[in-house]
Order: sequence, then structure tokens, then C-alpha cells
Amino acid sequence: MGFEVSDYKKFDEIEQIRENSKKNTYNIKLFDYGAGAPNNSRTLEESYLGIQRETTIKDICSVGLKGKWAELIYSLVKESKPLNILELGTCCGFSSIYMAKASPLSIIHTIEGDNTLASIAEKHIKKANCSNIRQYIGKFQDILDEVLEEIALIDFAFIDGHHDKDATIKYFNQIKPFLTENAIVVFDDISWSEGMKEAWKIVKSDKVISSVEDLEKLGICYIKKG
Repeated sequence: MGFEVSDYKKFDEIEQIRENSKKNTYNIKLFDYGAGAPNNSRTLEESYLGIQRETTIKDICSVGLKGKWAELIYSLVKESKPLNILELGTCCGFSSIYMAKASPLSIIHTIEGDNTLASIAEKHIKKANCSNIRQYIGKFQDILDEVLEEIALIDFAFIDGHHDKDATIKYFNQIKPFLTENAIVVFDDISWSEGMKEAWKIVKSDKVISSVEDLEKLGICYIKKG
């Protein structure tokens, strides 16, 4: 779908928040509960315990969904108008903000494992004046079931934050019973590693998926239950 002037204004406002944060070069310590690097071989147990690393606010705000990919997520949400959105991996909050701005009547439920990142995201969300974002802090393994029970029905899911084959399949299977008819599930970084390529191959063949779009970075699944 095409964008209107009001959409581009929202994009500019979001990216201005990002650019302002990128001026901050202070060091921060994070716990990485994900897969690490593409060639890493972390076990699920190692990912659960987390690896502490040091970075800067500038660097952490430079990663994450942006540009045409952020605009694509925005477009999908704006067009489908989901009531409940689930996001795994808040990071700095920008993907949450894009979705919140795309559909102000939607509720974005976003989970982040690291407290420092969640705090940074909270500041960005407040600056963007997004009152339709609900943050949850905790490891996916610990709180996803509880969050799913609270949401009950999911119309749109964005799965990011733990680029591991087994974890990706596991979280999709956890989410699957809560997906509504005609829900959309988007996976980030489907070509990030051999494990993610394998996970994507398995996920997209699931019987609840009627069609997919493979964009190399993002994988979009259209659900058709019944």
C-alpha cells in the first residue's frame, strides 16, 4: 500500500528519536539472552543464562528494524488493523513504536529480556507518545506463557530477539494456539544463520499457514485456521 504525507511525518518523528539517542555514547552493560553471532553454537541453556556484554546507547540504537523494513511492518499493521500485537524482542522500542503509530487502536504487547534495554525502550516510547504499547520484562522462556494467557488472542506477531533454530520453532508453537483466523506472523532475520534458515523452512510448512512471503530478511506468514 502507498504511504500518505501523515505516514512519512510519523516515520520522520520516529527516526528523529533514534537519531537523538544515537548522540549518546555512554557505555551500558546488557545481558544477551539470544543466539549471539550467526556462527555461535550457544545452547538454549546458555542463552537462558545470558552473556553480559558492553556496548553504547549509540550502537544499540543503530541496530533494529529501520528503513524499508520498518516501513513494511508499519504497512502490514496499518492495512490489517490487528487488535492485539505480540512482539518478542523490544530492543530499543522502535519496531513497537512503528506498529503503534501504524494502528493507534491496536495494543502492542512487547517482551524484552534485558532490564537496561527495556528502560531505554520505555524512554523512547514515552517520547513518541505511544499509550498503546504494553511492556513486559523477562526472558521469553519465563513469561511468554503468562503473556499469552493475558492476551488470549493474537492477530499479529513479530518474532525477533532470539535467532536460534530451536527457540524460533518453540516460540512459534507456543504462539500458534492463540493466533486468530487470518492472523499474520512475521519472523525477523530468517537468513541470519543456517539455523534460522532451517527454522524458517520448518515454520513455513506448518499446516496453519496458508501462504508466505520470503523477503530474505523478513519472513511473513499468513495464517488460515479451520
